[in-house]
Amino acid sequence: MIILCSLFFLWSCEDELPQNKKTDNELLLKNTSSKVTLPCSTPSIYSGMLEFTDEKQFYCYYDYLTEVASTPNDDMSENDFLLEVEQVMGLNSLRADAFAKFEQKNAIGWASYQEIPEEHWITSNILRSILNVNREVKVGNYVLKYINPEFIVSVKADHSEVMKKVDALGDHPTLEQILELDPLREIISVSSPKILKREFGTVDFADAKGIRGTPIPLQIFRLSGTVYENFICGNPGKVKFEGFTLSRLSVPQQARYRIEFNDGTNAAAEFMLLPNQYILPAIEHVYPATNTTYHPTIKVKSISPYSNASAWNVVQTYNVYVRSMDQSCSSDARGALKDLVINSSNVLRGKVDYYNWSAFPFINPRSSLAGWTELHHIDSNGNWNRRKDKKTTLCVKFLEGKLYQANFSTPINSSFCTDPIYLPVEYECRSNTNQKRMEKHMGMYNTNTYAKAMLSFLTVQHEVGTSDGVNGSFKQTIYGCP
Repeated sequence: MIILCSLFFLWSCEDELPQNKKTDNELLLKNTSSKVTLPCSTPSIYSGMLEFTDEKQFYCYYDYLTEVASTPNDDMSENDFLLEVEQVMGLNSLRADAFAKFEQKNAIGWASYQEIPEEHWITSNILRSILNVNREVKVGNYVLKYINPEFIVSVKADHSEVMKKVDALGDHPTLEQILELDPLREIISVSSPKILKREFGTVDFADAKGIRGTPIPLQIFRLSGTVYENFICGNPGKVKFEGFTLSRLSVPQQARYRIEFNDGTNAAAEFMLLPNQYILPAIEHVYPATNTTYHPTIKVKSISPYSNASAWNVVQTYNVYVRSMDQSCSSDARGALKDLVINSSNVLRGKVDYYNWSAFPFINPRSSLAGWTELHHIDSNGNWNRRKDKKTTLCVKFLEGKLYQANFSTPINSSFCTDPIYLPVEYECRSNTNQKRMEKHMGMYNTNTYAKAMLSFLTVQHEVGTSDGVNGSFKQTIYGCP
């Protein structure tokens, strides 16, 4: 009888596990006013941040929040929806913190509408709803921290003392300062949301991802670092050599570096690290030709008794493709702030960006559209504020646009801009809001997992209309790949 009861208890537990998972999701949905369903398990809480088992669960939850926030409702704003979800999860989010601080300043008002800022440099309201107030989230075995627009740092979750050292660097550290905390690249991975493929990973990141700017064992010495095209519109050809470290048997080495650019001119540069310096500072080189793949070589020699003075310890060759684009072209197209002065008291402002966005440096980024439209007005005290009016309707209309497919699994070649995809016209309006946000994931457009959408052009129309007769609209076009 005892054995039968034990077996029955075990069977009941096994049957209850999927039921609990379902109940968790239903509870989350029941506590929010949205009818959107969550197709995956809810994240848990880890040291005050959301914890996801993997990237798949992260993006599932991200897409869920995106859909929840876009649900039309006259009684609840986007922030109201997201706040409900955050409260159910027990998360003190970056979104709530940034929104509260903005609202406090907005209540006072600004001297001019140009002074009214964005709520945070992380422009995605959805991402802000996932990150905690310290801009952190746990995915798999890593805690990710958005330091600034330049760097995202991932630290192994069982090395909290290293994350404390990252925090101690403040909000504006250099790459060398971050990497000096882990010269062997075994705990920290650093990526840049601004520059595709600019990543500095740990050894197990390399095992999981394959091609990365990660340590590669060569005999008893190991060289890590990355070479990437630092493209700037109107100034093609610039390549960066960044974050290089030489180590021997898990000990970082002072080293002598020689970079042979191999650009047909015999150009080269040599550098000697100073005492107690282990990370080579960033080096830039402008290549003479575009639409060309170059093969720079980096030679490194340890300054130690272990090194043979007559031979380089490590010789490694890299491939980097240099593009050719004109001044109006960028793979990371961002529309500037644009204003329409409707009358002496009301200004419609809009912005739209296109970018290859990645929440963390584990997988390929998504091609996304993001931006916002808002109405500024002068309040009864004569101060500029962001208008709050349930009868205010803000609209965003995607008038036309075109994307290209691009394959980054190999160096970019002459087929960089091929297979155009025309974006359908879409129209979205929202009332009861301070601003109308748009966030569209353009996604992948073929079966190659390395293929990403590249923007050719996109035209957006921003519109506003209120019950007291304030209305207006303007168009904004941004350009990407020619």
